[in-house]
Amino acid sequence: MVVGLIDIDGFARACGGKSDIEIFNMLNDFYNLVEKVVGKAKGTVIKFMGDSALVVFPEGRAKLAAASLHEVSSSARGIWKQFDETCAVRIKANVGPVLMGSMGHEKRIDVIGNTVNQLFLMSRNGPDLSDDLKQLVEQ
Repeated sequence: MVVGLIDIDGFARACGGKSDIEIFNMLNDFYNLVEKVVGKAKGTVIKFMGDSALVVFPEGRAKLAAASLHEVSSSARGIWKQFDETCAVRIKANVGPVLMGSMGHEKRIDVIGNTVNQLFLMSRNGPDLSDDLKQLVEQ
């Protein structure tokens, strides 16, 4: 699967001086954007974690997955103009095998595996797509 991380860079700093309702509304706009764009690409939002989202796509949709992640990043600029223009969406994406299923008492869907771990180890200043994913996208 293609596993993507979408994160708002500068979020904590930008929240200084904002009310809880302003932060809530901005995150709600961000969540709606992520759900719309990822859903349009037939991906799945696994979970939101504050100012970030973990998403997955079938490996056969690698090009569409990469394009949708970049679309979230560019489309979010409209949200930041109203909230704090110093914020930006950073994306990271990897491809490989994962285990996906219901976990915990509440049976929430999650993904685990080395592909996910490698995603979180990707350098913040490095490329947004892993080398394996770039190869799939370029085919």
